[in-house]
Amino acid sequence: MRDHKLSYGVYLRVGMVSSLVIFILGFLFIPYQEPEPFKLRKEIVTMVEEISAQMQKFEEPPPLERPKVAVEAESEVAEEEAVETIATTDFTEDIIRTTPTGPDIEIVPYYKVEVKPRPVSMPTPRYPELARQAGIEGTTVVQILVDIDGSAMEVKIIKSSGNQMLDQAAVAAAMKSKFTPAKQRDKYVRVWVSRPIKFQLTGGG
Repeated sequence: MRDHKLSYGVYLRVGMVSSLVIFILGFLFIPYQEPEPFKLRKEIVTMVEEISAQMQKFEEPPPLERPKVAVEAESEVAEEEAVETIATTDFTEDIIRTTPTGPDIEIVPYYKVEVKPRPVSMPTPRYPELARQAGIEGTTVVQILVDIDGSAMEVKIIKSSGNQMLDQAAVAAAMKSKFTPAKQRDKYVRVWVSRPIKFQLTGGG
């Protein structure tokens, strides 16, 4: 019996040569067929519009009339009219205190301040008349930023009374408060101080 494993190399070479011969014969004798060009199912028509750019002539607007030269009035009459028409007013300028320029002053939390500020002057807030007539009461808790000179530099509402008029009166009174300045390490500092302001009507209304 013949052992085909021993003839494996022969079979492989014969197969490769046969495949190469068949490929060459097919390349030589089979005619070349050109592929058909692709045809669209629907014909696409492109339209090109030619737009002629023509400058349109606009009618020029009529020239504007020059303003007439004002005639200077007599100075005496103008001064007399100004004196008669301008009334005197009792206006007083409200000067808002600004923070002095220079190095920033440290704001220290109240619990860290070594020498805490003490109240010197705590004005009683003005009770709003409309709130008094309506019998409105409440307590506004404000936070005052005490400056290095003891004056109120800024006021914030941390708990509203529930009425805007009472809150505004509390802020106005807090801005007029005076304290002893706070100290931290022998240096004046700014500190926030909380203060409740209570609005309560007396028995007589």
